[in-house]
Amino acid sequence: MTAATGNVNRALHGAVSTIVAGYLTDSGLDATARPHMPRGSRLSDVLAAELEHGADGDVRGVNDVWIGVTSRQAFKPADDLDRARTGADVTGRTTAVAVQWRSGRPAADAYALLSLRDLVRLLGGTPPP
Repeated sequence: MTAATGNVNRALHGAVSTIVAGYLTDSGLDATARPHMPRGSRLSDVLAAELEHGADGDVRGVNDVWIGVTSRQAFKPADDLDRARTGADVTGRTTAVAVQWRSGRPAADAYALLSLRDLVRLLGGTPPP
């Protein structure tokens, strides 16, 4: 899975991921943006980062939650949530969240998408099979 899920501009994606992680941190959560390698990085550095963080979401550190961020203009919630669910399954996390950045709006106005099953888990319930 690429670092810039569905995003054409990796620099913009990295900046948005950092803003989302900062918002979560300012809200009292332990969150950091996934490190993104700048263009022109040595191949060995890029590969080492992928080995270390390849299955991580775009925002790391939130307990048992896989978070993917997209900053693209085309809104594709089903695709983004499927990617987040796959990332959560691969890393063994129970909750998958896809954050859709809204250009020109504050970070608090970004959409956070999750399945009803994951919402039930976050609220402390047990989803039926």
